[in-house]
Amino acid sequence: MKNAKPAIPIDPAEVFRIWGLHRAALKKGGLAPRSLETYQSLWSTWCQHLGVTGLRRWNEAKSDDVRAFLESLNPRALRRGLQHPSSVTQRRYYRVLKEIYQYALAQEWLTANPVDAEASVSPSEQKDALVFHALDWQVMLQALPTPQDPPLQGLSVLAVRDQALLRLMMEAGLTVAELASLDLGDVRHPRLGWTRGSAELWPEATAASASGIVELDIDGLRAAQQRRIVLSAAASVALLGWLHLRATLNVPQRAESPLFVSRKKAGRLTPRALFHVANLFIVKALASRYPDTLLAHAGPMTLRNSCIVRWLDAGIPDDEILARAGLKDLQALLRLRKHVV
Repeated sequence: MKNAKPAIPIDPAEVFRIWGLHRAALKKGGLAPRSLETYQSLWSTWCQHLGVTGLRRWNEAKSDDVRAFLESLNPRALRRGLQHPSSVTQRRYYRVLKEIYQYALAQEWLTANPVDAEASVSPSEQKDALVFHALDWQVMLQALPTPQDPPLQGLSVLAVRDQALLRLMMEAGLTVAELASLDLGDVRHPRLGWTRGSAELWPEATAASASGIVELDIDGLRAAQQRRIVLSAAASVALLGWLHLRATLNVPQRAESPLFVSRKKAGRLTPRALFHVANLFIVKALASRYPDTLLAHAGPMTLRNSCIVRWLDAGIPDDEILARAGLKDLQALLRLRKHVV
């Protein structure tokens, strides 16, 4: 009689304990107690992330969840004295999580390892970039609502917020981390003023202030990521519309307050929330062109890649594209050049 299949450990701490015993017992490549403590800290951070995002069980995670976790690093954390993993540490998280989940797969606690190529954020491990061609891009641009400032009556708070987010993804090519870390104090516009430290959107006093283009200060760990970008006219109007509505909400209005807030907790948006905003829009806009199963992984990074390719299509100089996108050198554009028309 065959032995019964062992039950799947529900407690993630138990998963790590079992894996840790396995690694410590290996004659070749065994881990010392000090190393296991470090790895346990990484595993605990990942499991806390699952709890915050609603995926309560460690074995329910998907590759999108792992990637969102790795991309959720907040560039402002360093400046505020919080621990912020570098790209080197990011890759360490990837390797440790992959090994633990691979062990779980061998124990038949899982049917697939979620820490796969789709989850990786390492350039050396990424597969080819997903990019929409020009016809799909035009369809999606036409699906964006016409921005209004102030917003039209009847539009929900989420609709106005998401409209501004999508414009920043599609016309400014911002990353998930950049969008999540934007603060009110990063917005530059003649109508945005401050009274006793709180933001106010002043009425349109002059033609200049009414038509002024919004600029955003973008932060990041690398020097190239720290830049000021100029938004398009449509993105500027969409963002001003969101600021107009945001000022009426019961949320913090300080310079360091998040520019984009969540619906329930009025806190900073998570990478998972940003992915859903982008993915729901993409699936709906292209519903007549593709089955939604083909678009399951299309999100903010797909929109960013496609935006950069449109800049390349338009013949914008490489140096300007690198500056807009916050990229260091031309190597970063190599995977996207094959999509240029």
